[in-house]
Amino acid sequence: MAGLFSNLKTGGFSIGAKTMIPKLVVCINQVDNLGPWDDDINCPTDETMKIIETRAKDIVKKLSSGSHSASKDQIEYYSALRGYRLPFVVNRIAHCTKAICRFKPVDINDPRVAFNMPEENREFIGQELAKRRKKFENLNIDSLVAKLIAGLPKDKAEELQKIYTEKKAQPLKVGILGQAGVGKTTTVNNLFNANFKVSRTVVGTDKAQYKDFELEDGSIITIVDLPGYGRSIAEDKEYQAIYIQELKQCDIILLIVQANEKGLADDQYMIECLYEWSKEGLI
Repeated sequence: MAGLFSNLKTGGFSIGAKTMIPKLVVCINQVDNLGPWDDDINCPTDETMKIIETRAKDIVKKLSSGSHSASKDQIEYYSALRGYRLPFVVNRIAHCTKAICRFKPVDINDPRVAFNMPEENREFIGQELAKRRKKFENLNIDSLVAKLIAGLPKDKAEELQKIYTEKKAQPLKVGILGQAGVGKTTTVNNLFNANFKVSRTVVGTDKAQYKDFELEDGSIITIVDLPGYGRSIAEDKEYQAIYIQELKQCDIILLIVQANEKGLADDQYMIECLYEWSKEGLI
């Protein structure tokens, strides 16, 4: 589906007063490194939970402040290694990219979700998820395409319908961004519960690497693992062309941030770049 409207300079879509970067979800990984963990129930201790919540709020504030930033509705924290709060990340992806992705929102009463959720919080979280679903219920690409086609001459409508049908049948393509060591591979393996199928890897850390995974329903998802940023200014400038070229073709962009990383300047800069590239119609 990627690239169907690649020539349109939309500059993002709005939720309230905040303009969101299309396709983007910011994932705060490795929260299990912030303090002691209760392995018996795969949850942080009460003390660690307070640390995680404080740190997550701090990161969200930094990454969502300013006009060229992510929206707080696009950010979620989790631990890929422990599988902690992964259903919440899936929900975030489903709601933030509903117009272009095929994820189903997680049922708040699903036992697999409830495992990581205190009973007293489930009703409140369920209500919040319901509100979020309502915000995005009109962002369905099938409806948008249908409205667009209805206003076109017959030949143009048939051409667009053919292109859309072909694009929709293609594997979902997910671009993974982040600094080295943030857990991109672990996130992919655990988030999508995928079995490695085919690798079209271009060897080298300065190239995009492609991996095809087969999901439980038999469909294929293509992961585009992009070179890590933040090692040097020269490398970051060199990689920008790669990022733009690859992300333009992606349906979803996952930006992985490390929870215990004190400095967020490189991540903030990358989000600013994504904002500008989106505004200019480059991705």
